[in-house]
Amino acid sequence: MLSHEANGESATYLLASVSEPDPASTTLPGRSAAQPGHAGGERGHADAIWSSKWAATQGGGEVVVTGSADHTLKLWNPQAPAAPTRTLRSPKGLGVVAVDVDKHDQGASFLVSSTLDSVITRWSVDGEHEARKTFGPAASWDISLHPRAETMSTGGADGKVLVLSSAVDSFGDELATLEAKGSFVTAVEYSKGGNLLAVATDAGYVTLFDAETGSLISSFPAHSAPIRSLSFTSTLLITASDDRRVNVFDLRALTSSAASASGGRRGQVASLGGHEGWVVNVAARNERLLASGSSDGTIKLFDLAAPSLALSTLRDHTGDVWTVAWAPERASGAAGVEGLGGAVAGLGGGRMVSAGEDGRVRWWNGGG
Repeated sequence: MLSHEANGESATYLLASVSEPDPASTTLPGRSAAQPGHAGGERGHADAIWSSKWAATQGGGEVVVTGSADHTLKLWNPQAPAAPTRTLRSPKGLGVVAVDVDKHDQGASFLVSSTLDSVITRWSVDGEHEARKTFGPAASWDISLHPRAETMSTGGADGKVLVLSSAVDSFGDELATLEAKGSFVTAVEYSKGGNLLAVATDAGYVTLFDAETGSLISSFPAHSAPIRSLSFTSTLLITASDDRRVNVFDLRALTSSAASASGGRRGQVASLGGHEGWVVNVAARNERLLASGSSDGTIKLFDLAAPSLALSTLRDHTGDVWTVAWAPERASGAAGVEGLGGAVAGLGGGRMVSAGEDGRVRWWNGGG
């Protein structure tokens, strides 16, 4: 649970429910013979969950997508999370290492997944297979959809970043190849406006590209160990690493004319500690609230306005926390403004999903 008061603002985060894994799993220990919601319907994952995304869909609904070492994707309705609504599997795909969901302003209509054997697949948000492309060994470890264009980026071996078409008719067609500093691309992420592409590697470096032209903006050592995850706010770039740290960078400094020449950690505004294991996933809900998941089995929550210490540590997981994802923010109007600009700008009122090595999906609700 998280309780926090700052500048008159308060927030509480509680575990709302837990979606159980497939009770027939032979890879996840300690499961009972039957779980609510499983009989006669979809079952949860049968192995570790490596990736997740939460998106608003066209028509006003929501979908959560999880990808697992059991080679499947699961679609979940956050309003009824006892069991998934559908299970997806690419015909040739192995474990699902990454997922991303369409970021259209009117709501998502499709999602993409990437597997251990570098099969990238496009699905409708209803779970229909739409397109697929297979790449070379270890070519696709992470994947990110551009928020404004029909393109996506992925990366893996040799520090190569592939910019690809995400459109159905030309899905997977190569548009550009970029080079990042390091021997393996561990994370890729487009900025909120789509003007920047950040690439992280096993060397602890971040390489920042102009997403429209592909030109290099800056490359710098962000950590002393491999970087596992990237997240943007409108003004910050946040990185998570095997060095057990979360580092925060000011985008204005990273994109300045002097950034590429500095070679150092230009623009670093904070370094967040406290985890006892690798920090394997990081996700910013908005300009204020940040969640980090770790191999130590915990989730830490930070206030980016005052990030020296974690607000709280959530300890419900029983294994590595591989993925955390926030529900999409809703625009705040005159009504319902709370704290420092309402839930959209502050710490409370959010919803989060987390998952990891134990195969369970955990759903968290925040108060005002």
